[in-house]
Amino acid sequence: MKRVWMIAMGMGLALTGVRAAPLRAVVLNFENRSFGVATNSVTGAIDTKALAGNGLFALAKALAGQTEFVLIDREDLMKHMEQPGDKAKAAGDLNKPSFLRAAQALNADVVLRGSLVSCTPSKQILSPGGIKTEFLTLTVRVAVEALDVRDGAILAMGDAEAKRNFRQSEAEQTVLGESDLITLLQEAVEKAVPEVKKALAARLEEERQRPMASLSLKTDVDPAMVEIDGLLIGTTPIKNLKIYKGDHTITIGKAGYRDENKRLLIDADQALEISLIRTELSADELKSILEKARLNVGIGMPSPVWIIQEQIPDIKAGK
Repeated sequence: MKRVWMIAMGMGLALTGVRAAPLRAVVLNFENRSFGVATNSVTGAIDTKALAGNGLFALAKALAGQTEFVLIDREDLMKHMEQPGDKAKAAGDLNKPSFLRAAQALNADVVLRGSLVSCTPSKQILSPGGIKTEFLTLTVRVAVEALDVRDGAILAMGDAEAKRNFRQSEAEQTVLGESDLITLLQEAVEKAVPEVKKALAARLEEERQRPMASLSLKTDVDPAMVEIDGLLIGTTPIKNLKIYKGDHTITIGKAGYRDENKRLLIDADQALEISLIRTELSADELKSILEKARLNVGIGMPSPVWIIQEQIPDIKAGK
């Protein structure tokens, strides 16, 4: 059973009973939410879509410098999104959004995504002594969100901006290039990541204060897959799993058996044994039934009639 302690968070974040381990994070995407092309005399036309395209690298670079995060290769995320792994198939969660399935398959604790909120130029014109001077400001604003790997809910959010001020006159002209814009984007992202980290730390601290209990699970046909609150935990038997007190949804499934879904209020240590109901017969069971059947053909009917009867032992004959 792998990373059973993940369920202790109840919201997908890694936490042990004493300290928080570095969060395994994966970057989902970096969207463009600005109005499109911005134009001014410093940069000309800014293609905000192209600028946002550099956000993935900027966000990954900012996360790589944070000891609180362990960054998962995004290519692995994309592969799992395209081809669900055996864990996702076994858990029957193929109806979940593909990025959630992939994040869970990679044992991620949090999914991060960013967005370019705006890339806005502003201008102030002054004419002291009849000499015209322009004061320009270019502002790049970004947002970074942390998503729960269980249901995609937003756990934390941070936003920040980076600015450049320019003085344009007949004697002095400044023009920004693509590299300058990317640097602004990187600065804004690096300011937003600590805000997300701070918000996540606050959530972690809240969760640490919640009382916990031990849960043990087994079935009459172990091993069976166990999912708690949407997270795949492992297979039964499960012993002394630390879980927060409160309402939880437990799903247990096994091939050939009906899934059991139970809503439980856990307020103390519990040990449960759950019986699963068969829905399919094994090959050996089917063979045994057929071997005990007798096939008779009706004679004198308009067409042959197939009758399958169970063979009844002859008690007198001792058969």
